This record gives sequence, structure tokens and C-alpha cells, in this order.
Amino acid sequence: MQDPSIASTAIRERRAWMIVAVGTMCSALPVFLTGAVGVQLRDDLDITATAIGLSMGVSFAVAALLSAPMGRLAQRLGPQRGFRAGLATTASAVVAISMFADSVLALALLLAVAGAANALNQPSANLLLASHVDPQRLGFAFAVKQSGMPAAALVGGVAVPAVALTVGWEWAYAGAGVLALVVMVLLPPDRADVAIPTRSSSGKAARPDMRTSLLALYAAVGFLGAMHAGAMVGFITSGAEESGISPGVAGLVLSFGSATGIASRLYQGWRVDKSGMLPIQRLILLYFVGGLGALVLAVDVPITYLLAPIPAFAFGWAWPGLFNLSVIRNNPSAPGAATGITQIGVFIGAAAGPALGGVIVDAGGYRWLWLTGAAALFVGSALAALLRREIRASRLDSERVAR
Repeated sequence: MQDPSIASTAIRERRAWMIVAVGTMCSALPVFLTGAVGVQLRDDLDITATAIGLSMGVSFAVAALLSAPMGRLAQRLGPQRGFRAGLATTASAVVAISMFADSVLALALLLAVAGAANALNQPSANLLLASHVDPQRLGFAFAVKQSGMPAAALVGGVAVPAVALTVGWEWAYAGAGVLALVVMVLLPPDRADVAIPTRSSSGKAARPDMRTSLLALYAAVGFLGAMHAGAMVGFITSGAEESGISPGVAGLVLSFGSATGIASRLYQGWRVDKSGMLPIQRLILLYFVGGLGALVLAVDVPITYLLAPIPAFAFGWAWPGLFNLSVIRNNPSAPGAATGITQIGVFIGAAAGPALGGVIVDAGGYRWLWLTGAAALFVGSALAALLRREIRASRLDSERVAR
């Protein structure tokens, strides 16, 4: 018979995984919904596609700008209060969009509010998992959490025929707001047996264990991976159509790729937990193989768009959970503040990917887009290897000082 305490722990952890994953999806929905219902927004609000794209970019820019201070705020508030405040802000923003977005200015301002909420939600979610899940299962837990992002893309796509084209785009945003409020209510309480560090022994606010230069290197690795992922998600469908694939099949390429990315994230997290491999070591491999997948896309013929999404998404978009796990393991004193810093690169990359991708496609075509993406992942793999070496050297120095 299973020990009741073990069963209770397993139930608590599964609840945390699910709630955090859905909460992360809600945090990303404002931007993904805006992209999905872009046609309806253009027709109803009489704005251009460029204006919609810039509004989405504003959300990521605000998230990047506020990521570090919001990480420190999440550290002070604790995961439950931080996540609750962030989700309440997310819900308010999307409901306000459904009611008051009558111009591109209003849309951009409200998406900026959603971006600020996302900047708080990400480190709060990381803290919640770190405090509610056994360290030996954190890899899978973070994989579940990070699956919320591609899931938001899928939900955004489904919302178009199911809601936007039936009862109106406003109700898609309203539904996202209701979902965020439900998640806020269902958040697990803070654990009394786990102390979230908010102050150091000297009485100052808890700070990351790693020096800022290493956290900046993490941010650079996240920037390169997110930049490629943003461009790939934004242009793989149009690239497939341009190569000669029918629009229907081209849409399935993105859907299949997103599903492959989710499955791979879960597998990578489970694999790290079982094997004991350092998450940064696995990330080096994912970036490199993902770069090879981007090179296959660069052949730019129909068959490559049918085959390359497997390595391109399964490796090139499966790293975020391992990325956050590595940061948190190396910064146990202040995981929220640390991930707030490293997330800056991810937010900037997510915003830059589609923007730079459009420029590259217009200037040189899709082949150059995928070659640039491959280069970004190869450089990211090399920087991650450098980061791994620096972390090891820092630990050796610390051990020598301790002796």
C-alpha cells in the first residue's frame, strides 16, 4: 500500500504542474490571441497589420524592461501572491481589450499592461514550482510549465474559428480573462514547510548566487534561442506556402511542429530528471541539433518543410524548461530574482525574432531566414558551452575558498 503522505505529495505536485502550465498559457495568450485574430482586428478597428505587429512588440518590450524588477518583486511577495497579482493583471488587461480596445493606441497600451503582468508571472511561476515540486522532478515540472507557451499558440489558433468568427473577437479575449481568474483562484497555497528566501543573512534583499555577468550570459543564450523560435513560429507557414505547399497543409506544418515541440519539452524534462544530466549540458545539444534542423529548412523546397519541423521544433524549441531549471539550480538563494534577469533575453528574443525575420524575408527570402536561425542556434550552443565551463570554474573557486 502506498504511503498516504507520498500520495498526498504526488497530488500536490501534479496540481502545481497543471495550474502553473495553464497560468503560463494565460500569461502568453494576450499576444498570441492578438496575432491569431489579427484579420478581425484589422477589419473592425481599421488598423494595419504593421500596427498590430508593433502592438505585440510593445508587450514583449515592456516585459523585457520590467523582467528584472518583477523578478525581485516576485521574490519578496512569494510565488502565490506574486502569481495571483500577475494573473489578476492579465485578466484585467484582456477583459479591458475586449471592452475598450477601439484603436491601435488602446490596444498597444493594454498589451503593454499584459506584458508587465507576464514579467511578474514568469518568475512567480518558477518560484511556485521550485517550492512545490521535489528537486528530482523539477525537470519535468518546468517542461510542463514551459509547454504553456506553445499551447497558447494552439489555443489562439483554435479561438479564431471557434469564437472570433462566430460571436466576435472580443469574446476570445473575455474568455482568456475568465480563464486567468479561474487559475488565480485555484493556485495552490504557499507551503509552510518551505521558506522562500527574501532576505540574506545580512538583512538585505536576497540576491542571485551567480555573478551578474553569468546571468547576462544566460540571457544571451535565451535571446538567441527565443529569436529563432519567434521567427520560426512566425514564418514557417508562409515559407511552406512559398515553397509550393498548399495553404491547408502549410497550416498543419505549424500545428504539427507546435505539438512536436510540446512533446519534446516534456521528454527533455523527464530525461534530465531520470539521467541526472546537467540541464545546461542538454541545452547545448538541443541548440546544436535544432540548428541542423534549421539548415534543412534552408534547402527551401516542399519536402524540407514536411521533414525539417521534426528536428527544428523537437530540438530548436524544446529548451525553455531546461533553461529555467539550470538558472534556478544555480541560484537557490533567489531563483525568482535570477530568472527575472535571464528572462530579459528571452523576452527580447521573442520580440526580435518576428521583426527581424520579416526584414530578412523581404531582403533575401526564406532561405536566408533559416540560415540566420541556424547560425543563432549554433552560436547559442557555443555560448551555453562557455557558460557551462564558467559555472564549473566558479564552483571550483568557491570550493578552494571554502577550504
